[in-house]
Amino acid sequence: MRVALAAITFTLLVASCSSSDSASDTTTTTEAPATTTTTTQAETTTTTAATTTTAAPTATTEAGSAQFALSMVGFGDSAMIVITNIGGGPGNLSGHWLCQRPAYFEIPAVELAPLEAVAIGAGGEVFSPPPGAKTLDEVAAVGNLDPGSGEIALYSSNTFGSSDAIVSYVEWGQSGHGRSSVAVGAGIWSEGSFVATDGSSASIIAVLLPAEDPQDWEIVSD
Repeated sequence: MRVALAAITFTLLVASCSSSDSASDTTTTTEAPATTTTTTQAETTTTTAATTTTAAPTATTEAGSAQFALSMVGFGDSAMIVITNIGGGPGNLSGHWLCQRPAYFEIPAVELAPLEAVAIGAGGEVFSPPPGAKTLDEVAAVGNLDPGSGEIALYSSNTFGSSDAIVSYVEWGQSGHGRSSVAVGAGIWSEGSFVATDGSSASIIAVLLPAEDPQDWEIVSD
């Protein structure tokens, strides 16, 4: 978006001109006549206009790009994975993958506006997506989402060993899961850390996005 203020120019031109002629009086005496003439030359003053130009300020806002992040993992009967677009522009999840090694799931095409989320069921008997989230008919076959221990990684491609392809990660219950080292190498997870869930945990919800540390996740119990 561009916002421009019109340039403002002021021009002022003032000119004044005046003239006067005064004829002398003539007096005749016994001497020779004398004539005196006085002429007053008009003064002309010209004021050149002062010109001021104000350049129009310009503001440009570039459209942002999409950034996808894991924002919720539900366990057990409510097994599901929620992904949120935390970027400044819309984006499509086509070509992205979910992974809980050694299981993988390719996410179908789904468009997410900024701050919009999609909930993907993961085989639980109850599917209760967060209010306002989009949903998919497909089930993410990434294995059992056990509240006691597990991981979920989100990739932008199927190069699962690449730290350039992993975009979001969380592990719970214990550290050292199959894709933990890839996330650590990408700088999106802390080595040796995990969300301290237990068997009674119903889900974990990100309280800060992107969630790159266990303290960024809140544990919700049954």
